[in-house]
Amino acid sequence: MTTTDVPIIDSHIHLYPSSELSTLAWHTPSNPIGTQHSLHEYLAATSSSKSSLEGFIFVETDRKHDLEAGIADGSGWEYPLMEVDWLRRIVLGTPRPGEGHSAEHKDLVLAIVPWAPLPSGVVALERYVEMVRKRAGESWGKIRGWRYLVQDKEKGTMLEDGFVQGLRWLGKKGWAFDVGVDHHRGGDWQLDEMLEMVKRAHDGVAEADKVTFILGKDFGFL
Repeated sequence: MTTTDVPIIDSHIHLYPSSELSTLAWHTPSNPIGTQHSLHEYLAATSSSKSSLEGFIFVETDRKHDLEAGIADGSGWEYPLMEVDWLRRIVLGTPRPGEGHSAEHKDLVLAIVPWAPLPSGVVALERYVEMVRKRAGESWGKIRGWRYLVQDKEKGTMLEDGFVQGLRWLGKKGWAFDVGVDHHRGGDWQLDEMLEMVKRAHDGVAEADKVTFILGKDFGFL
């Protein structure tokens, strides 16, 4: 058996079209990855394994958001929801001109992990998820979990009651949570807080209802 015979699922990728670069929280004109990274670019970069690539799991790209405005009237969720719209077009094979994907690419999206406002508490989280369901349409079934980056947030964010209750709610719904911390630049406290977050989210919860945590960011040790 050769490496090209082994089915490959890319478990964590970020894509975005050039038309929506301004919605990315981290984007600047000088950023080396601040240009379009969509399916055309992705397939060119993975061409050596194309014959065995079955697809990928898309993880949210840190779109700009405003938690307070989201709670108030939903306006602070505009850009994460725009990402859901874009992903729906990929999954349904209905691209807009210049977005960097084609109809034949739709089956490559095996799962989606969108952004979610975990610090805002269960009521806001439920309302947001319902908005995602409506915007996702036929692509809704691809959503397997949610992410809210905590790598650049203040200490204690992961331990706020609203955050923990939101995690417990996700678990009851059968969804996972992608943990985005950065030990390399953030320090040991992020790992310590993360472990306490997991403990609080699971404490007293039936095994079947415990939220699954996916560790995926910079856990490097130097």
